[in-house]
Amino acid sequence: MFGMQMKYRVLAFMLLVALIPLGGLWYISVYKAQQNSLAEANLLLKNSVNALAERADDWYTANLLALQQISSTADIRSMDGARQSLLLQTIPEHYKHIYLAFVAASNGQSLGRSDGKPTQQYGDREYFKEIMSGQLVGSQVAIGKTSGKPTYIVAVPVYDTDRQRRGILAFAMTLEEVSKQIAELHLGNTGFATLLDAKNRVLAKGHELASELQDMSASPMVSAALNANEKPYEFVDQGTTYLAISKTTKHGWRIVVQQEKEEALLSMRSNLQHAFLFIGLTVVAVILVAFACAAGLTRPINNLTQITERMSKGELGVTINETLRRDEIGALARSIERMGISLEMAFKRMRK
Repeated sequence: MFGMQMKYRVLAFMLLVALIPLGGLWYISVYKAQQNSLAEANLLLKNSVNALAERADDWYTANLLALQQISSTADIRSMDGARQSLLLQTIPEHYKHIYLAFVAASNGQSLGRSDGKPTQQYGDREYFKEIMSGQLVGSQVAIGKTSGKPTYIVAVPVYDTDRQRRGILAFAMTLEEVSKQIAELHLGNTGFATLLDAKNRVLAKGHELASELQDMSASPMVSAALNANEKPYEFVDQGTTYLAISKTTKHGWRIVVQQEKEEALLSMRSNLQHAFLFIGLTVVAVILVAFACAAGLTRPINNLTQITERMSKGELGVTINETLRRDEIGALARSIERMGISLEMAFKRMRK
């Protein structure tokens, strides 16, 4: 660097000094913008999944309360199929998503039914086994034979007057009401929600109810969710990176909200482009100003160097324009001018 001309040394020094504020500008404009955009995208995902989970929990709680209240009525506890059926037939009229309500005795055989169909055996159902094994709530997800869509069956015990379990009361429900909430979520063009049951099988994805209970346990979306512990996370699926967050509902379902990372950070990338443009223009401006300042500083010095060179060869009457300056260069020029006058006077004395 010290072998360079002074103009370029000054230029390099000014650019080096300018890099310090430019580095701070880069940190604020680029790094912080990226972090803030990522935080905002994750906050949007978090708010979305919390809202969906709250609605799903409200839906589940309302149905469970209705189930428990009806199970405690005298008609249901009578274990008389005729009495039970009269009450159960009114349930689908008030709860449109419940297409079947029924009671099954402790041997698994159904008694009262809301649809008036013949009794059948339910002893092999998961929800029946859970209730009869001592649980307070039993449930099972299956694909409806008629609708071809996921059906949720939830059951509670039916007790006698001595608090002995005589059987179960169950609701078989469609999931259109819950899936509607899932379908209404749209984050840009690529953001959507997925509803999974307790076994990580798809119940609803985007705007569609599943037609089969696809197991997603080994998918990148679920695998990463299990490790994230309901915190924002990233996963890669078929070469595309997604931002996502999951939340488990009170009844064990999982809701995952995801969006392509590139789209989620689209606003940040636009801001980055403007930031890079601004930084680039700043660098160009610094270079031009530094070059102009360096040239303005070195030009008179080069001129004085040429003058002293001519004076060393005997040209003592050289005009020095820089003597009019009021800075250090002007002081140097005046000193050179006085030196020339002194030399000229000395030479005249020597000639005499």
